[in-house]
Amino acid sequence: MAVLLTLAALVADPDRFQLIDVWDAEDYVAVKVRGAVHIPLADLEGRAGELPAGKTPAKICGKGGGRSAEGAEMLNKLGHRDAVWLEGGTNGWCAQNT
Repeated sequence: MAVLLTLAALVADPDRFQLIDVWDAEDYVAVKVRGAVHIPLADLEGRAGELPAGKTPAKICGKGGGRSAEGAEMLNKLGHRDAVWLEGGTNGWCAQNT
């Protein structure tokens, strides 16, 4: 099971993580997270090889993190055992960064 990344842990060590926005294209246009790469959840399996080496993949998306958790679990199964999902999703990130 994928692990939750708390907002405090992200703030404490931001360079450790590669944020991945797994929203679909319409939602991604509405709210963009600074520093996140956009890979829609439907494309994540096929694009997992694009993730940078040496960074922990952290999914961020949506109102509470449901799709983020699903994306992190998918990456775990594909061999990215350190993939995590962000507490609170995009709304949590925005609350800390606006």
